[in-house]
Amino acid sequence: MNSLSTSAFSPVAFSLGLLLVMATAFPTPGRLEEDAKGDATSDKMLFTSPDKTEELIKYILGKISAMREEMCEKYEKCENSKEVLAENNLNLPKMAEKDGCFQSGFNQETCLMRITTGLVEFQIYLDYLQKEYESNKGNVEAVQISTKALIQTLRQKGKNPDKATTPNPTTNAGLLDKLQSQNEWMKNTKIILILRSLEDFLQFSLRAIRIM
Repeated sequence: MNSLSTSAFSPVAFSLGLLLVMATAFPTPGRLEEDAKGDATSDKMLFTSPDKTEELIKYILGKISAMREEMCEKYEKCENSKEVLAENNLNLPKMAEKDGCFQSGFNQETCLMRITTGLVEFQIYLDYLQKEYESNKGNVEAVQISTKALIQTLRQKGKNPDKATTPNPTTNAGLLDKLQSQNEWMKNTKIILILRSLEDFLQFSLRAIRIM
């Protein structure tokens, strides 16, 4: 077990430590435990064999929930009807019937491919959060790094680990430019929408993983 304390390391050092754990976690089982001494609870991340996928998804969901609470408290950016109007402009990854992840028409291989591809597509949006999110940066880093670990885990579960598509760098650059906001309200709205969409995507993924 590797244990890292957020009070002993800077956010950058903490992230590098997580990346080091990821680099050695596949295919050899390993475990990373993060003790947040300034917090009421401690977070634990399991980077082990693919059968620990559920725990990893729950960990990410917990971090997303914390970030949404921070946005609500600091900026009073809780969800409202106006935010829905901005959602179509972001083109965020979503689950559909054809993805094979719903109980009706479930297809494990197709579903694994969609979850993996969707998480890869979310990386550019997480890059945006890394740049624009102004509250607890450690939560953003944890979500981004653990999402990359989840992608690796899911690839180990599939029959074709390297088949998942990778977004075109030019497309990503254009999307990142599009995400740049002209005002504070729109920036915070986009952050809320990204967090909500990633949370929904992971909730669907979690339900699908449980029936695999």
